[in-house]
Amino acid sequence: MAKENIQQLKQLFPEVFSEDKINYEKLKEILENHINQEEDYYNFTWYGKKKAARLAETPSTGTLRPAKDQSVDFDNTQNLFIEGDNLEVLKLLQKSYHRKVKMIYIDPPYNTGKDFIYKDNFRDSIKNYLQITGQLDENGKKLGTNSESKGRYHANWLNMMYPRLKLARNLLQDDGVIFISIDDNEINNLYNICNNIFGETNVEMMIWNKEAEGSSGTLKQTKRFRVNHEYIIVCYKTKEKCKFNRIKEPVIDRERKLHTANLAVNKDSVKPYHDNWMEIISPTGKKWNKHWKFNNKEIRRLLKEDLIYWGKDGNNQPRLIIPMDERRKVYPTSLINKAGTTEGRKDYETLMPVETFSYPKPVRLIKHLLEAGDTKNDLILDFFAGSGTTAHAVMQLNSEDKGNRKCISVQLQELTNQKSEAFKAGYKNIAEIAKERIRRAAKKIKEENPNYQGDLGFKVYKVKKVY
Repeated sequence: MAKENIQQLKQLFPEVFSEDKINYEKLKEILENHINQEEDYYNFTWYGKKKAARLAETPSTGTLRPAKDQSVDFDNTQNLFIEGDNLEVLKLLQKSYHRKVKMIYIDPPYNTGKDFIYKDNFRDSIKNYLQITGQLDENGKKLGTNSESKGRYHANWLNMMYPRLKLARNLLQDDGVIFISIDDNEINNLYNICNNIFGETNVEMMIWNKEAEGSSGTLKQTKRFRVNHEYIIVCYKTKEKCKFNRIKEPVIDRERKLHTANLAVNKDSVKPYHDNWMEIISPTGKKWNKHWKFNNKEIRRLLKEDLIYWGKDGNNQPRLIIPMDERRKVYPTSLINKAGTTEGRKDYETLMPVETFSYPKPVRLIKHLLEAGDTKNDLILDFFAGSGTTAHAVMQLNSEDKGNRKCISVQLQELTNQKSEAFKAGYKNIAEIAKERIRRAAKKIKEENPNYQGDLGFKVYKVKKVY
């Protein structure tokens, strides 16, 4: 990333370079009127921020080794499942996937006081393996959780997230986007570091109703009100270049009502030689030659899909039918009332015989983001893969819309509790559970769509030290 930034600096200020080195004093002289020299100014910082930023710049000391015996259709699939510390993996992905990822979705630890927090170092020894899988700290003692009583509670979490998001931004295409799920514990801090990394104009927010679509919610006691929302922070590589898609969104209980809108441009806006002039012939043979709101290709599509209304007798000026059923396509809204946590749990439990994840995200929620933020042939990344919901959603959506999306999932071999049902069933770490969930999801998709020929495999790689 440093080399890339220097190249950009050369293009902007070639005069500050001499023998391929930066003359810092000359750069300051050029930018003199734009440098903030006040003692007090707005700045978001925390203990360890500089070290965390440098961590993203340090080179990788690992490599990816294939595990064919744990893969599915290794020789043909374009999907990846990578086991290892996601900071190390993000560094390893820089060379092959620089500016090639269209969409990232992550569901990181919410810092509730009970979450596992990654330790950022990499040494290929059994001690370090125990450290990065959450069993020992650097002094050989068992790791606890990031509880508030430990001090630097928020700083620890920020130091974990900051370098990962810096590296993630570098993987995005210029029109790429990252969606980050979070709750109230760290929403303010996460929003601030996203502003810091992506720029304030490139960060927005969605609200997810996690008790969406008829959920009865929880009946537990509360002193004030029940919290039924979470956040999805949206970060763009370059906001102006990122365009979301319209998605299918039927309106409940209004499917049978006819809704129409003007198809022709209003008289005051008509332009005689505009490209959108076209002759439309009604079913009764009446001709209408006007300046329409859509181009010729779109008008032909509307005619083909029977989305033109000609009046009761078929002779009226054509109007646009606004479908209320499953054909209705609209741009996504900032409030997502789609698939609650109960559905996410069912998605997981339908496939897996053991309970491990209390609140896995619903497949339908991730599909909603995929439909809005990508095209059918894009590369998707999830470097907090957890139970494997993103990979499941990618495969499911591909089977539904004949897409060819590829997915990279990254998950640490975080150990399962030895007293848990997952451990007793043979799943020693979270990565093993995610891989099995993806295998079973792929099998179910194939059973339900016997003629589907899309990619339902994944290659497994594991991070190893370079010797």
